[in-house]
Order: sequence, then structure tokens, then C-alpha cells
Amino acid sequence: MSCFLQLSDKSLLMVNYTKRNGLYYQTFKQSQIYRPSLLLSNGTDEYTACLDENDSFHIIAKNIKNQIVYFKESSNKISKDIILEDYNNEFKINNIYAISLNNKIHLFYYANHPATKNPQLIYNLLDKNFAIPKPLGNISSFNVNYDCIKYNDNLFLAMINKEKNNYVININLLNSNTFQWEKDSSPVFSSFPITHCKLCIDEKGIYHLSYIKEEYGQYQLIYKNKTNGKWSKEHLLYSCGHKIKPIIFIYYDSLWINWNENGTLKAILSIDNGNTFSSPIRTSMQDSNVDIHFYCLSKNINIPIICNQLYGLTHPTPKFSILHNLDIDGIHSDLLPNVELKLYINSIKDQLKLSVSKSELEEENSKLKNNIMELNEIQTEITNKYNELVSLTKKIQEEGKKWRTLYKEAKTEVEFYKKRAKQLEKSMETKKENLSSKK
Repeated sequence: MSCFLQLSDKSLLMVNYTKRNGLYYQTFKQSQIYRPSLLLSNGTDEYTACLDENDSFHIIAKNIKNQIVYFKESSNKISKDIILEDYNNEFKINNIYAISLNNKIHLFYYANHPATKNPQLIYNLLDKNFAIPKPLGNISSFNVNYDCIKYNDNLFLAMINKEKNNYVININLLNSNTFQWEKDSSPVFSSFPITHCKLCIDEKGIYHLSYIKEEYGQYQLIYKNKTNGKWSKEHLLYSCGHKIKPIIFIYYDSLWINWNENGTLKAILSIDNGNTFSSPIRTSMQDSNVDIHFYCLSKNINIPIICNQLYGLTHPTPKFSILHNLDIDGIHSDLLPNVELKLYINSIKDQLKLSVSKSELEEENSKLKNNIMELNEIQTEITNKYNELVSLTKKIQEEGKKWRTLYKEAKTEVEFYKKRAKQLEKSMETKKENLSSKK
């Protein structure tokens, strides 16, 4: 594993360790390859490197005395400080990674808890006062990875935790004001072991997450994305019987997933933001010396690549899998920028965006037309119901008039018969009185 820093002048600085040469750095330019510069003769293969916003490099490494040494470039000089010491290797510090945010270096590493000996992920802000390291949570073992990326001046951390009987991928966000970690989401829960995860966020703010789930002796490559605050369902992309550690990178809006399967490099491509993927392919670069490397791009250079790791070679000159065949920006020191192909690709992209925008407008227009038709149908139905109600109201009113007339006629007849009955009663009384007087 090496660390590659892409500087603003497009030169590539490599930080590497070999038992023969120790820990050193070397710069590759298109016109010149510089001699290696030694950093630690007693170094180990535990080290990390990153660029700050001023294009100065920072290298943190572990030596054979189990000391954590911090190298910092400033004013063409390199300062050296020992920031941690673990002489007895009690903490077993490993898996070191550093990243810069607003010219502050954020350091991560695995270490055993001093009392329980449980492995933990540790976070340390390397400011002037060297803040106290903070544990971010227990991990199942040192064999699982974590991933930290930068997006829109924020840090996002994906880590694999074990909660009761489930393996969980938690994504946390560093609050740049308080420097406290806050939970973003937990997109994955699994009863089967999760051994590897990689997170990437594109320019549209879409989260791309790949992870490996070990299930019944098979290592499943699974992908999920998060759009508009919602995580998609998991998509099984590949499965094999060998342990694999896929990386994700985006180049010219195309999403690549690349991995080494028992010495064979393979890849999958998506050109629609992870909605669909190609079938797995065997990549053009095949070499037994291929390894996974860290990659850091200067903030002051305009290359449309998003990643923090790449598979590739370090000798004789750095060469990255897949990317070496696609490179039109001069990322590699042995390749000049291909301005003609770049113009061609950008023109196609612009045309596709225009085509997509027209298609989206047509689709939206069609939806609006359908909505208008549905509203017209509803309006017609309401009008018909209203007319029916008006007609029914008129009939009820007419029937009411008829009943009122009948009521009046009946009332008149009743009054007539009441009067007639009274007249008959009086007539009967008169007759009775006449009969009684005759007797």
C-alpha cells in the first residue's frame, strides 16, 4: 500500500515503504522523476499521507518503536513530531488514516482499549495543542475497515459496528463548528458479517455505498445509494468465494467499482448514478504486484475524479487500474492531457445533459397534460353531479308545490266539513227541542 498525493501542478507525490528503503517519498512529473527522499529508516507499513488546502503534505507513520511520528511540510521544510508512544505495543495501533479539513488534520486509527482490550476506532484532531484522542466506538475486529471522506467541507465516516447480533454500517458526520460527531444514518443491518465498506458522495449529493457481506462462504458485493434523504434497497452486484476489498471512484460522472479477486482485477460500471450496473469485467491491467493505494487530490486542481483509494502499481511509475486507460487529464506522470478527447467527451456530456433536460421537460409536460385531463374529467363529473342535483331539487320543489296545493285543498275541505258538522249538530239540537215542546 502506498499513498499518492496529486498536487496542484499535476505532479504526483508518492509516499511508500519498503524494508530495504524504509519510509520515503518521491515526486513524479511528466518531465522528470525525482530521487526518493528518506523519512524514516526504522519505519513500518503503517502510515498515511494527505494534502491540506495549501497543498502542503502531512505524513503520519508508525516506527518500529511503536511511536506515531508526524511529518509536516511548511515553507519547503519538513517538521517532525512524535505524537503518540506505545513502546510495549499495548494498544496495537494500526489502520492509520489522515484527512485534511479547513487546514486541520484529522487522524483515525484502530487501537485496543487499555482496560477491556476491545478493538476501537480512535479519532484525534491534530491541532496545535494535539487534542486528546476520542474513541468513536467498538469494532468487531481489526480486519474490518472504515472509510472517511470529505464532501462540501464536511467529513463523513462510515464504520462497521456490531450491535448485539447484528452487523451495522453507521455513517457519521463531523460538525465543523463543534468538532463533534453526529449520526447521519445507518443504512445497513445484517445478521451476517460485514467485512468491508466504501462510501462516496458525488457532485449531486448522492451517497454511493458498497459493502461486502459474508454469507455461507460467499462474499457478496452489495450496493446502495441515498438520494433526497432516502436509501435505496440493496442491490447484489457480484458474489464469489474469495475475500475482496472493492473501491469506488467516480470519473467524468461514471461510477466504477474495482476489486482484486484472488490476483485478478475486476470491475463494474454504472453511468446512471448507480441505478443500473454493467456485468463484471476482467480489467485490462493485470499484474501480480497490483495493490490498493490511498489517493488524495489537491483542492486547487480541477480534475473530475472522486475517490480516496485506487488499485494500481508503483513501479516503474505509478499506474492506476482502469484510470490509466481512461486518463485524459494527465493524472499519470507518463500521460499527457488528451485535450481533443476531453473536448469530445465534454461535448457529448453537454449534449446528453441537453437531451436529458429536453426529455425531462417532455416527460413533465406529459405528466401535466395527464393531470389536466384528470382534472377536466373530475370537473365534468362534478358538473354532471351538480346538474343532477339541480334537476332533483326542481323535482322536489315541484312535488312540494303539489303537496302544498293538496294540503290547502284538504284543509279547506276539513274546514268545510267541520262547519257542516257544527251545522248538523245545531240542526239536531233544534229538532230535539221542537220534539220535546210538542210533548
